[in-house]
Amino acid sequence: MEAYQYKVSDFEGPLDLLLYLIEKNKVDIYNIPIVEITDQFNAYVREFETFDVNYASKFFVMAATLLQIKSRLLLPRPPQLEEEEEDPQEVLIRQLVEYRQMKQFSTTMATLWERRCQMPGRERTPMPFTKQFSGKIEKSALYQAFRLVYQTLPETPVTEIHLQKEIYSVAESMRRVEMILQQTSRPVPVWHIFRICRTRTELVVVFLSVLELLKLGRCCTLSDGEEGNAVALRYVPGGNA
Repeated sequence: MEAYQYKVSDFEGPLDLLLYLIEKNKVDIYNIPIVEITDQFNAYVREFETFDVNYASKFFVMAATLLQIKSRLLLPRPPQLEEEEEDPQEVLIRQLVEYRQMKQFSTTMATLWERRCQMPGRERTPMPFTKQFSGKIEKSALYQAFRLVYQTLPETPVTEIHLQKEIYSVAESMRRVEMILQQTSRPVPVWHIFRICRTRTELVVVFLSVLELLKLGRCCTLSDGEEGNAVALRYVPGGNA
């Protein structure tokens, strides 16, 4: 069977073609026979069927680099200067080694991805959840949670109450509590709502707003915690007007 004849367009770039020629001739990448490889490379470049400037220019630059390296090997070396530029052959070898490593890595990743695509997916395992308690909580339990937080807050001077009198309105606190409850689908512990208060005055107003929301049916009380002995609030969409 006749072997496939590669064309320049079959390669991703000049380094890909150069690496193919090195592997085809079975030579060491660190000891490239520049004369033979350069001639073979130029033979491929002369077979361009279509002229794509962006694609072809890379091969022409590589061909010029190979001719430069070839001429340096065939012609006598000039007297060595103090600051001699880096050997283009060493630069080319370094580029080829890096390109071969990246190509091997790309091949490995493609193989792994192909194997991964053949693996059947697994449905998400639902997390088991068992309610410890169901029903409503008495208002006295809600008051006990309020009282516990109230006792931990420092007493605010009277002057501070007057300064923040307009800030702590029941209507504004109701909107703030509703916003907290709407941001999560899970019940919110009532102590979490009370703990955001910085003063006792603000805590009293927030407590009144919670009672008003319960009265209007815009939230409800539920048990919370592992033992079901903590109070939580849950938002009720479309509560009573």
